Amino acid sequence: MEISERDYDLLVDTEITVDVMLGNANITVKEFLELSEGDILSLDKQAGSGGDIYVNKRIVGTGDIIVIDEKLAVRVQEAMDSDNVVRYFFDEKLF
Repeated sequence: MEISERDYDLLVDTEITVDVMLGNANITVKEFLELSEGDILSLDKQAGSGGDIYVNKRIVGTGDIIVIDEKLAVRVQEAMDSDNVVRYFFDEKLF
């Protein structure tokens, strides 16, 4: 699929939602309803392994979770190459 410069220009100004997943946990609804402040939910990833970066349920990279000015942030460590990301955005009609 060939992407024209005009199409590319339209795409780069499109806002997207980026999610970073720290890990998963499988629990029952009962266990979830019993959670309260201070409880700990163990995830399936090792400490320090970072998070997966997603756009519309598609993983596009990984990164380290850091804190900047008392807010969580992600430092990108690996990312899909830009051609694949642009193709994905066009395939998903994100703009």
